[in-house]
Amino acid sequence: MRRRPGVTFALLSAALVMPLIFGELPAERVPLVRVHRIDGVIHPVTAAILERALTKANEERASLLLLELDTPGGMVDAAEKIVQQILASPIPVCAYVSPRGGHAASAGFMLLLAADVAAMAPVTRTGAAHPVTAGGENKEDDLLLKKAAQDLAALMRSAARQRGRPAELAEAAVLEARSWSAEEALEVGLIDLIAEDRQQLLDKLDGRTIKRVDGSELTLALAEAEIVIHSLDWIEEFKNVVLHPMVMSLLLALAALGIYIEFTHPGLILPGGVGVICLLIFLYGAQILPVNYFAAGLLVVGIILFVLEIKVTSYGMLTIGGAACLGLGMWLLFPGNVPGLRVSPGLLLPLIVTLVALVAAVTFIVARTMAKPVTTGREGLIGLTGRATSELAPEGTVFVRGEYWRARATTTLAADTPVRVVAVDGLVLRVEPVDSPYR
Repeated sequence: MRRRPGVTFALLSAALVMPLIFGELPAERVPLVRVHRIDGVIHPVTAAILERALTKANEERASLLLLELDTPGGMVDAAEKIVQQILASPIPVCAYVSPRGGHAASAGFMLLLAADVAAMAPVTRTGAAHPVTAGGENKEDDLLLKKAAQDLAALMRSAARQRGRPAELAEAAVLEARSWSAEEALEVGLIDLIAEDRQQLLDKLDGRTIKRVDGSELTLALAEAEIVIHSLDWIEEFKNVVLHPMVMSLLLALAALGIYIEFTHPGLILPGGVGVICLLIFLYGAQILPVNYFAAGLLVVGIILFVLEIKVTSYGMLTIGGAACLGLGMWLLFPGNVPGLRVSPGLLLPLIVTLVALVAAVTFIVARTMAKPVTTGREGLIGLTGRATSELAPEGTVFVRGEYWRARATTTLAADTPVRVVAVDGLVLRVEPVDSPYR
C-alpha cells in the first residue's frame, strides 16, 4: 500500500516537534545506597548522627540505608532511640556486622534486630544484651535492674516479631545474655544472610523482597547502585572524639595540669586558659557519659601530690603516690560494666608515663626557680654592692642598682667608698664597706 505524502510529512513533523514540546524521556533512575558506620560505644551523639543519616537518605530517595556495625554496645537509652528511628524510617535499613572479627553486642544487638534486613560477615558475633547499671554492683536480686531487663526484653520481643524473627531468642539475649556467631544467628533465624563484604551483601539483597513494619512488601532493586558514604560534619567529629573514654581521661588530667601551672607561674595565662577549656569540655562529656566522680577526685589528688613534692622533701614518695592516683583515677573514671567505656590498659600506661614525665619536668623547673636567690623587692637588695655618694657618719646616701638610697653604716665611711647592703630597714639601707664595688 502506497502511503500518501501528506501523511508521511505529518508523521515526520510530529517526530521532530514532540521532543521539543514535552522534552526528552527521563533516564532510568540509578538506585542509591547511603552507608553509615557505627564503631565504638553507642551514646546519644550516635543517635543524633544516625538521625541525620536517615534524613539525608530520605531526602535523596535512597533505595537503602546500610548501617555497618562494629560495637561493644553502650547506653541503653541511646540504643532505644536508634531502634525507634529504624522502625519509623520510610527508607529500608539493613544492619550489617562487619568486618571479620567484629561484633554487635549489647546495644548493637538491638540495632541489628530492629533493621529491615539483618546481615553479618563471617567470624562475627552478636547478642549479650543484658542491661547493666553504670557504677552499680549489678546483683541478681537488684529490683531496678530486673525491671530494666524486663522492659528491654519486651522491646526486643516486639521488634523481633515486627521483623519476623524469633522473639524468644531476642528475649534470651537480654535476660540470659546469650550470644551467637554469625553462622549460629543465621541458623536460628536472628539474621537474614551472611555476606563476605559490602558488595556481596548488595548483590544478595538485589531483588530480595522485604516486609516493612506497616505490613507492606518491598522488592529491593540495587543492581549497579551508587554507594554514598555518610560523612560527619565537624561538630559531629568533635563530639565523637571528645566522647572517647581515653580522650576524656586526658582532658581531665590536662585541665588539672594547666590550672596547676597557672597557680605556680601566675600571669602565664595560656596554661590556665587551656586548663579551663579542657575542664569545660570534660564537663560537657560528663553530661553524656557516666563518670565516676570518685575517680575524678583521684586525678585531682594526684596533681596535688605533685605540687606538694615542691614544698615537702619526700624523696620521690609524693611523686609515686601522684602517679598511682593518676593511673587509678583514669582506670576507674568510667564504669567497667558498661560495654566499651573502660579505658584500655594498653593505652593507659603510656599516657600515665607521659603525663608523669610532663608533671615531673614542670615540678623540677618550679623547684629550681624557687631555689634561686630573690632578685626583686626588699629581699633582692640584700647582698648588692654600690658606692657611698656622701659621707656616712653614720648616715648618708648611697648609689645601689641604679638608684640613690638613704643608708646607715656601722662606722664612718668617706664618700665614694664601696659598700654592700646587709639589711633593709623600711626605706633605709644598712651597709658595710667592701673591697669590690659591684657584683
